[in-house]
This record gives sequence, C-alpha cells and structure tokens, in this order.
Amino acid sequence: MYGSTHTDSLEVLVPRTRQFVSLRVPYPMGFFPRSANGRIDNRSTGWKGKGLWADYGSYAGWHIEGDPGTLPKVVKFQMRPNPLAK
Repeated sequence: MYGSTHTDSLEVLVPRTRQFVSLRVPYPMGFFPRSANGRIDNRSTGWKGKGLWADYGSYAGWHIEGDPGTLPKVVKFQMRPNPLAK
C-alpha cells in the first residue's frame, strides 16, 4: 500500500492477484492521503471488523476544500471479499 501527498488515491497491492487497486474518496471532498493504518476492531465479525483508516490534510490548511477553518479528516475504507458480500 502506498499513498503520496501529490495523488488523490491510495494504491493497495492484492497479493493473491499481484494487481494494484486504487482507493479513492468521491468528490466533493478532495482526498490527498498523508498516511494509512490497517486496523482490526472485532476479529469475530470477519471482514466487517477490519478496515483501513487514512487521514488527509495539508501543511497548508487553507488548501483543504470547505469553509475557512476546515480541519483534516479521517476516512475508513472497508474491504469486502467480493462486492456483494453481506
């Protein structure tokens, strides 16, 4: 997994297929990842208890979309084993 301050996504390698998946946050909020951490909140719930947390912001807070004083945000990406998993 990697992200850069100058990109709008996180790139995650899927080991099984050896392909990269792009994780993006849809507009209207710009997403420029600064860091990311995987986290297991509840092992007993399978994939629902796991997530990838990423924060985004800037050294220059006035470049973040929104009203003056808008602070950096944290987003959670939830990985599903397939798109229709319940």
